[in-house]
Amino acid sequence: MAETRRQFLKTLAAGAASGALPGAGEASSRAAVQSGGGGRKIPVALIQCDSVPGLVERNLNNMERLAEQAAKLGARWVLFHELTVCDYLDKPGDLAELVPQGSSTTRMAKVAERLRATIGFGLVEKDQGRIYDTFVFVGPQGYLYHYRKTWLWHERPDVSYRDEWARFDPGTGPELFHLDGVRATCFICADSNSQRCVERAAALKPQVIWFPINREKVSSFEDYGSIAKRIGAPMLVANRVGRSIVKDTLGGCVVYSAQGEILARANMEGREEILHYDLDFATT
Repeated sequence: MAETRRQFLKTLAAGAASGALPGAGEASSRAAVQSGGGGRKIPVALIQCDSVPGLVERNLNNMERLAEQAAKLGARWVLFHELTVCDYLDKPGDLAELVPQGSSTTRMAKVAERLRATIGFGLVEKDQGRIYDTFVFVGPQGYLYHYRKTWLWHERPDVSYRDEWARFDPGTGPELFHLDGVRATCFICADSNSQRCVERAAALKPQVIWFPINREKVSSFEDYGSIAKRIGAPMLVANRVGRSIVKDTLGGCVVYSAQGEILARANMEGREEILHYDLDFATT
């Protein structure tokens, strides 16, 4: 797989030099072929980027730009951080959207279709008078699934609008869904602090865990690795960079094996980065 990947990147570089750079959709299609046709080896991209609080259009434009960059290098799965679309807000309900009918889900579904990739991103959802911290999955065929954060964070003093108890309703915990024939589950940031969350995720026997967070930094790479090991599946962790209200965030996207080992890791200096990794389900 590594040799095939190197050859693909050489081809991509040669194409760029000659002015014949393939389109993002073509690159993603080629990555899917490299996976062996069965979805067992999947190129993933964890996006480490900024989201400006409240600036939805600006953030969506940035997400589209970064997803395009990831797809051009072959990514089949693209993971953003928690609340990518609007970040934390004093009144998140003001920017809450329906899922899947809302404008952000609709737009990112079109991006996923064009890039022939699966994209996971965070937003504030509204549903029957309730407000959720939600993570949405869209793919080449449109909307796929969404997960609502369940074990909400409680923070005092509430200077950064991160007291989720005061702003969000809880979801119902991890579920099993499928991406490219792979059994997947998802939980968000503070969910991982709950023993019950980890137990429920493990009972699902997923083949991969999507774990978006929105923190100043990854507090403990060892603790996250132990979660992947307890569940028994590779885990994709995406964190943000940039200024979030009063907090400077430093990143630290990371890919774990099912044994809790770090397979790939992004910088923790607050720099934007796209972390690429070929996830091999035969060995993780």
